[in-house]
Amino acid sequence: MPRFRQVPSLSLVALALLAACYAGGPFVTLWRIGRALEAGDVAVLQGAIDWNAVRQGLKDDITEGLIGLPPQALASGTALPPFGAGFASALAATAVDRDVTPEALLRVAGARNPAGAAPFAAIVGARFTSPLEFELRLRLPGQDAGEPPLHLRLALRAGGWRLVRVWIPQDLMDLAAARA
Repeated sequence: MPRFRQVPSLSLVALALLAACYAGGPFVTLWRIGRALEAGDVAVLQGAIDWNAVRQGLKDDITEGLIGLPPQALASGTALPPFGAGFASALAATAVDRDVTPEALLRVAGARNPAGAAPFAAIVGARFTSPLEFELRLRLPGQDAGEPPLHLRLALRAGGWRLVRVWIPQDLMDLAAARA
């Protein structure tokens, strides 16, 4: 008796395609950000990154003492010396609002990487933390294996993946300040 091979239904093929797009979406967004950094494309950076969310996350890290802005970034925000944690946090928030922009990211990326170099050296780890969030850790060019990697969170919003949170190790903050 002949056996018939069952052809996958169109719905299964569509479901598999949708799952592949979903799982690959964060990597495509990361690739778009990398290409925008190489090309100096501010418009792509504005669309792929939720700048308000990224700034707020950095302010939270500074307030919690997880990272500190380089002294020259704080000093350029005001002529008054910092005299308390609240005042220092306010200075840091002002510096983050002023300095965390697509244009500043392009300047730092350009200073860090020679022309034609990839903005990311290696993905150290990547995982879905929920159906709508994806986190990854990146080692940047020139970073040693013992140094903490850059930690990013992407979220699925309005039908697309966007970068919404960045945890920057202090050594990268210091390096960016030295080269900017």
